[in-house]
Amino acid sequence: MRRLGTLLAVAAIALAFVPHPLAPAATLLAALAASLLLEPAALKRAWRLPALLLVLAAAALTTALVGWAAAPSRGLAAGAAVLLRFLALLLLAALASRHVDADAIARGARRLGMTRLGLAAGLALNALPHLGEAARDAWTALAVRRRRPLPRLADLPRLAEVHLAHTARVAEEAAAAAALRGHDALARPSAPLPHVPLLVVVTGRPGVGKTPAMRGVAAALRKRGVSVAGFVQIPVWGEQGKGGYTVRNVATGEERTLAVKVGERRGEHGTPFRFEPAGFAFARAALERARAGSVLILDELGPVELRGGGHMPAVRRALARPGLAAVLATVRPALIPSFLSQLAVPSAVVVDIEELAEPVAALLAALAPVLPPAD
Repeated sequence: MRRLGTLLAVAAIALAFVPHPLAPAATLLAALAASLLLEPAALKRAWRLPALLLVLAAAALTTALVGWAAAPSRGLAAGAAVLLRFLALLLLAALASRHVDADAIARGARRLGMTRLGLAAGLALNALPHLGEAARDAWTALAVRRRRPLPRLADLPRLAEVHLAHTARVAEEAAAAAALRGHDALARPSAPLPHVPLLVVVTGRPGVGKTPAMRGVAAALRKRGVSVAGFVQIPVWGEQGKGGYTVRNVATGEERTLAVKVGERRGEHGTPFRFEPAGFAFARAALERARAGSVLILDELGPVELRGGGHMPAVRRALARPGLAAVLATVRPALIPSFLSQLAVPSAVVVDIEELAEPVAALLAALAPVLPPAD
């Protein structure tokens, strides 16, 4: 039965592209049959009221536009085709989100030389349930605000706008999750660095003290007369926990606000934080202080940087400075392969500080080949 259901789902996808008047109805019938064979509950999950209203709105708009441009009969036919195809698409998407293995798609696409396409398709499948939740939440919020169970017709554009915003957020979170798992196919291709200084990667699980260790190393280097450049990112704690981050210039000690917590569903880059452009500009200026003989300090490069955003453009410019003595960067353990791939460096010294009693001393020892002798 599963094989027959799968064949019917594939047939529905093929029929959706057939330019025949009966093709939309056949597409929906094939999708319905596939759903009944594979998972009858998918009907309820796919055809929720918010989704149906959006489909009806799209069909009505198509009917009106085609009817006005051509003839009413053609407008009705085009609207009906849009309605039937979208209903089938909702069903097929609900089935795919539960029955298609995204990793298998990625592996198959990799064998065909389409790694990026496979990863994007897998991420899209993983995002479908979250988009359904976002649509349901937006519907509920609007119903509470309007104090009525059903929205008005004038509310549909607002619902569509909110859903598009949630789609962008879910896509960003899915890409961030892929980077956290070490997938770098969606990262922007990078050219090899013209000069490769000593690279020391500081890693360890959250909360083990990576940022304090970086601050300690910067202070020790300045005390020894070694030029330092770069930044550390310091969490700001409040009554409700972590409320944001400040960015500190390791050479001057100056600080600026980098991120402010605004809520799980209102943040940027798949995080609960809103990022301040002035904070990124301040970090960029700190990186521009790098010169020959400097140790460059980069605190907490994450998924956003691994996709080429955040601090990464300024980081790459700083790394291109000739004569850098070393680079000290904190990266989460799962991100290290993607980080090295993003920078296109051949090797690095990795120091996991989680079990170290003296992490600052260990990091100074890793930097020792390029440092002047201690007094």
